[in-house]
Amino acid sequence: MPQNDSAPIVAGTGYIYLADPDTAKPTTITDPKDPGAGWISIGHTSLDDLPEFGRDGDDPETLGTWQNNNLRQTSPKIKYSITFQSVQASAETYQLYFGAGAEAVRPDGSFRIPARPTPQVKALLMILVDGTNFVPLWHPRASLLGKDAVAMSTDKFMSFPIIATLLGSALIGNDIGEWAAVLTPGTGS
Repeated sequence: MPQNDSAPIVAGTGYIYLADPDTAKPTTITDPKDPGAGWISIGHTSLDDLPEFGRDGDDPETLGTWQNNNLRQTSPKIKYSITFQSVQASAETYQLYFGAGAEAVRPDGSFRIPARPTPQVKALLMILVDGTNFVPLWHPRASLLGKDAVAMSTDKFMSFPIIATLLGSALIGNDIGEWAAVLTPGTGS
């Protein structure tokens, strides 16, 4: 693989957007702050605890025969996820964290926490920004729900950890997403 000096990314800034499940990948992104119609920003996320990509599942197993100890390796079942920390105490954050639909927002503006959470399934678009370069990461179906405890501190923003478990989508042959190569200003996606 040839060296590409613009491919190493320092995710100094980033944006996370949600849309209806199975929303198509934006055809052109020229501004990371505006991925196009249908995509809604989740707002501010933690600078101290950047999003984390998780991989959980079986390890591949090597199968052998009497003639060849290392004949073949299995394809393990893997679950991928993205965990991020929302720092906005808003109805939208509460819906994701507590697993509640729009009906949880009361007429007086308060939020009713359901006794039984229901993951919110959305399309997810994360755009990593390094200077003028950026990388769009698109997942047409993600199941979002709170993970771990809400964190509070006297010198940091309150944070709501939310995990997005990446789901297969018929939109892309039951795969879980598409990540673009590094984009530079004017190249779009």
